[in-house]
Amino acid sequence: MAHNKHRYTNTRKFDVRIEGVAPASLIREDFAAFDARVTLRCSHDVEQLVLMQSIEGHAHEGHGLFYGRKFPNTTVDDIAKALRFDPEVVKADRQELIDEIFDFAKRAIAGDRPRTACNSDGQPLLRCGTLRHLEVEPLGILRGLYLGGMRDSVEVRKLANERYGIDMGYGKCRLVDQRVMRDLGLDGYVLAKQGHEHELDEFERAGLFADEGDENVQYMYVRYKEGPGASDDAAVVAAGKLWGLSAAVGCWLADAIDTLEKYVPVYSDQDFDLSTYIEASCTDLGVNRNDAVDLAYMCAIPVGMEESLPDSSLRDFLEIDRKHDQCALESHLAHLMSLPYARMDLDHGQCTNVEFYEYIDAKLSDFRKIE
Repeated sequence: MAHNKHRYTNTRKFDVRIEGVAPASLIREDFAAFDARVTLRCSHDVEQLVLMQSIEGHAHEGHGLFYGRKFPNTTVDDIAKALRFDPEVVKADRQELIDEIFDFAKRAIAGDRPRTACNSDGQPLLRCGTLRHLEVEPLGILRGLYLGGMRDSVEVRKLANERYGIDMGYGKCRLVDQRVMRDLGLDGYVLAKQGHEHELDEFERAGLFADEGDENVQYMYVRYKEGPGASDDAAVVAAGKLWGLSAAVGCWLADAIDTLEKYVPVYSDQDFDLSTYIEASCTDLGVNRNDAVDLAYMCAIPVGMEESLPDSSLRDFLEIDRKHDQCALESHLAHLMSLPYARMDLDHGQCTNVEFYEYIDAKLSDFRKIE
C-alpha cells in the first residue's frame, strides 16, 4: 500500500462549516484521542484506515469527544480531509486491501493452495498478524467469503425473514446526492435509522440516488426495513461451527470488505460481487444461496435482544483488550478450535464471549431441530 502517503494536505478550506458536518478541529481532536487509546491487531497504517471510519460513527452518534453533539451528515471523506490525508490515496489504500482478498479467492479457485490467509507476498490479509500463522483450507475460505457476502444482501435477508418468520432489518449503501437529501428534509441519521422501503420510488424520482462524479454525492447507508439487525460476530462463529474454521475466516474477510468498500475510488457492493464471482467460478464450492439464508437466520438478532448481543465492527473485531492481549476475532477463532481464550466483553459490553458462545450453541441446536 501507499503507506502514509495520505499525510498531509492543506485543510484550511475544509474548516468551512457545512450543516450537519462536524468541525474539522473536533474531528482531529477525537481521532487523536481515539488513536492514542485504541490498538488493533493489524499494522499501524491499516489501523489508521480503520479508525477513520470509527470517527464517522462518533460524529453521527455524538460519541467520543463529540460529547453528545451529533453531526449526521459527516462522511469518511470529511474525516480524511479534516485529518489532512489525501482522500484519493486513502481510498486507493483501502481498495488495495479489498483487492488482495479478491486475489486470494482467484488464486484459490485457480488451484493454488496457500496454507495461510496471506497475499502473494506472504503478508497477512488486512495486515492482521493473527492470520500469519493460522493454517486454513482455501476452499473453506471461499465458502466463508461466498456466504458472508450473500448473507448481508437485501434479497437474502428478506428470504430469511420469510423462511424463519423473523423480523430482521436490512438496507443498502447507495450513492446519495446530499443536496437532494437536504431538500427532502433528510439527513444521514434518518436515512440510516428509519425504514424507507416504501419511499424508494419517490426517492428515485426526486433524484436522491445519483451517479458518481459529483462532489455532492456521497456513499451512504439507506435503511429499507426497520427491525433488529444482524450480529457479525454470530455470522463468523456460526459459519465456523457449520462449515469449519476456514469458513469463519472467510466470513470475517467478507465483513471486512463490506466495511472498507464504503470509502474507495469506485463504489459498489464488492462483498456481494465477490460472492457472485465465487458462485460462478468455483464448481466444487459445496454451499449455495439456501445456506446463505440459513446463515442470515443464525446471525439475526432476535427482537428484544438488540442490547444484549454483540455486533462487532471491523475495529471491534481487531481491538486488543490489553488486560488479556486478545481481540474478539482471536477469541472467536480460539473457541472454534477448542483452544483456551480469556473471558472478555464483546462489542461495547453487550455480553461476554462466554455468554455469547452459549447463546450461539443454543441457537444452533434449535436450528438443527428446524432442519
